[in-house]
Amino acid sequence: MTAADEAKQLDSVTDMVHEKVAMDESKAKDAMTALGGTTSSSSAVGGSSSEIKVSKEDIEVIVSEMEVSEDVAIRALREVVVEEGLEVTTGNSVVAAALRKLIVS
Repeated sequence: MTAADEAKQLDSVTDMVHEKVAMDESKAKDAMTALGGTTSSSSAVGGSSSEIKVSKEDIEVIVSEMEVSEDVAIRALREVVVEEGLEVTTGNSVVAAALRKLIVS
């Protein structure tokens, strides 16, 4: 086999590798775009839920039971109210739903 033939074979192998890398990059970009959409939608929920007032007792229950920070407890309570359409005054059902949300996530 001549040097020219070897070079041609080497080029064909590297071309295939470059094509595969290009396909993997496009899949990675698609995945990042999909993740970006999920992140922005969850932050949108967080933005609209910041106006919801939650009781201090509910926050304390979640912090003591789940050993999470107050910020995490507040966010879980607000997200449950927005996502499930619960009223803040329903008390235990909001806390129970927030606890389920934290356990599942």
